[in-house]
Amino acid sequence: MENKKNMKRIYDDYYHRLCFYAAKYMKDIEEAKDIVQDVFVKIWEREISFSNELALSAYLYSSVYHACIDRLTLQGIHNRHHLRIQKTNHDIDSANYLNKRIEDEVLWEIFEAVEQLPEECKKVFKLSYIEKLDIAQVAKLLNISEHTVKSQRARGKKLLQEYLKDLFSIASVIFSPLI
Repeated sequence: MENKKNMKRIYDDYYHRLCFYAAKYMKDIEEAKDIVQDVFVKIWEREISFSNELALSAYLYSSVYHACIDRLTLQGIHNRHHLRIQKTNHDIDSANYLNKRIEDEVLWEIFEAVEQLPEECKKVFKLSYIEKLDIAQVAKLLNISEHTVKSQRARGKKLLQEYLKDLFSIASVIFSPLI
């Protein structure tokens, strides 16, 4: 019972002063209150006793100071890691944007080249590779033989290879299902 009364007195005498002291370091009163509260909890849990008021005061202020420094150090480490993660994500986003932009440009070139194909060849090519219909479906839809579909597809690939030159090999890797 004596210990509880003593702890209450220490708390009442020092709590606000220590919060003010911690707030100078932390710049956030709620965080300062948490730190001071933690210091009092440690005293209570460890049942620390002091020989005089000066020793108590020195212990409290020193404990709050070190707790503030520890928290600021931890926050600094956290902030550095957070900034590194943000930078990494930004770099990834930039790379993804660039890759997407390149793919869009290649795709645009392919579709432009497809539009240059002769009319019947273009129809067969679009149905086969863009609509992903099989040879029999294309033949039935266009009312032509399967042999004609195969030859138009081969002709379309050959013409696209000529139109796209160096881009054809890149396009065939990136968009292998398409070409």
